[in-house]
Amino acid sequence: MVALLALAIAWLYAGTMEGLGREWLSSPDASYGLVLAGVAMLLLWQRRERIAQAATARSPVEPQFPAAGLGVLVFGLLLYLVGQLGADIFITRLSLVVVIAGALWFVACGAAARIATAPLVFLLIAVPLPALVVNAVTLPLQLTASRIAEATLAASGIAVFRDGNVLELPSAALEVAQACSGLRSLVSLTAIAGLLAWSAAVRSMPRDPKWIACGRGAAIVAIAIPVAIVMNGLRIAAVGIACELWDPRVTSGGWHTFTGWITFVASVIVLMRVRRALVRPPAAADAVDGAIAA
Repeated sequence: MVALLALAIAWLYAGTMEGLGREWLSSPDASYGLVLAGVAMLLLWQRRERIAQAATARSPVEPQFPAAGLGVLVFGLLLYLVGQLGADIFITRLSLVVVIAGALWFVACGAAARIATAPLVFLLIAVPLPALVVNAVTLPLQLTASRIAEATLAASGIAVFRDGNVLELPSAALEVAQACSGLRSLVSLTAIAGLLAWSAAVRSMPRDPKWIACGRGAAIVAIAIPVAIVMNGLRIAAVGIACELWDPRVTSGGWHTFTGWITFVASVIVLMRVRRALVRPPAAADAVDGAIAA
């Protein structure tokens, strides 16, 4: 039954998965999805034994064929039908994740589906955003990044004049294009923040109440958004500084790509520092508690 259900899903979504993979490989705006899908597969592989154990150790009070899992599966198939009839690629791709979750819940159990929640969330985030959302978010991100870069360049002593998303420098005009809006890094960093938040919540729960542990995780995800926006503005400022000090051609060369990777790595490090500050090691917590008691 499991094999037949897996083959049916693969047959139904063959074209969807092919188009999704093609967009991940060809579109710079969707390339983050390939990384997130890889993370989802890695997490799912690491949890395969726990999922199998949960499926074989089904609780006696749990029905053999959970109605909730069947309901999620049917809902996912209805989403697929709506996406096909409305020619909406995003809804069709979204339904793939829902169908996988419902199928796992139906053939295994609710515990197995809960273990696979994190990989499924990463797979969900890997689905490229619809054009309507991208167009609505990109321009504000471009303008925000331009303002941050303008303030940073002015603080560095470089004359700059901003006209919308264009920074006029003494040696060149630096345009914050759509690809430089920071949307890709924002989505990717939020996904990484979700993974860090989950690990932080798991580590905190043995010592703290569940609501405090979940609050720390939510704080990490919330901090990821301003960190990504500010770091992208600083990256654009770094490109402008290099343009003035070295060569205007660095705006589209290797330096531009290099600063993108550096700022993303720096953003991840900031999030890891935030996680470390929010989740104190047990030894440090005991030392603090002892000092308070003294």
